[in-house]
Amino acid sequence: MNEKKILVCGSIAYDYIMEFQGDLNDNLTTNKEQKIFNLAVMPTSKEIRFGGTSGNISYNLAKIAAPTKIVTAVGKDFVDLGYEAHMKQHPTLEFIGDIHQELFSASCYIVNDVNHNQFIIFHEGAMSKCPQISLKDRKISRKTIEIASISPDNVGAMAKWARELNNLGIRFILDSGQVTPAFTKEILEELIPKAFLVIGNEFEIQMIIEKLGKSLDELLGMNPNLIITKGDKGSELFFEGKKELIGICTPNQVIDTTGAGDAFRAGLLYGISQNYSLKDSCQIGATLSSFSVETVGPQTQKYSWADVQERYEKTFHEIING
Repeated sequence: MNEKKILVCGSIAYDYIMEFQGDLNDNLTTNKEQKIFNLAVMPTSKEIRFGGTSGNISYNLAKIAAPTKIVTAVGKDFVDLGYEAHMKQHPTLEFIGDIHQELFSASCYIVNDVNHNQFIIFHEGAMSKCPQISLKDRKISRKTIEIASISPDNVGAMAKWARELNNLGIRFILDSGQVTPAFTKEILEELIPKAFLVIGNEFEIQMIIEKLGKSLDELLGMNPNLIITKGDKGSELFFEGKKELIGICTPNQVIDTTGAGDAFRAGLLYGISQNYSLKDSCQIGATLSSFSVETVGPQTQKYSWADVQERYEKTFHEIING
């Protein structure tokens, strides 16, 4: 196993999940002319889950004992509500970000109704301090890091970290994810050619294309390595002028798809760190994703590298080591 670490730059957040036994539309009052908006609901349940992109990705990397460094900014509740202790259960994970005692960690408040409608409020919290973090000051170098991920976080910080990684000669994956709308055309034009590869779902990649005013082929001209994820339809991998369709790895059951994309990214990062081909790395990602959907929440699944090997070989009819 390559002992160089994986660097995951991205948010750590608490997800507050609430269930409402009704239709949100029935409780919504709006009047654009009078600038009135009112939504009042009484959820019947509430759960607090560990989340955030780097939290979810690193959790899956911990399941296969991949040495990982995590960079972001969190608040006092990172310790108070148990996220730090949760991470410390996994000896291969190392948090090298900042803790701001005067702030709260990023938080996502989600109300789900009986018709699968959602009302979401996201509070950036300490994540707003991420631009203050310098990877160079954290002693990040090519000697210790094999591959990095720039995952959804404060956009200014994401751009800064991408530039630093490029200057340090460290390969990175650009994963703008749900913060893609906040990226400007200029930042995308700068960062996409610097990335080792670009990844996003169909909606995110289409938004990037529209922001750039380019076609898919023109985007591939900026960076020939691109992955478009398509949920239960698998993913498309573009590299070296080729296109590969990556199938899904069938789970034993589907309970909750939250975090499946982050699990895919964890497998992708691990495969690249171990010098697997991009196709094989995507297939490892698909395998990790299949474990993620079998439990509720993005950081509750239990599996080992031996489990991954067994399911990978059963699905893709190939043997992987590691």
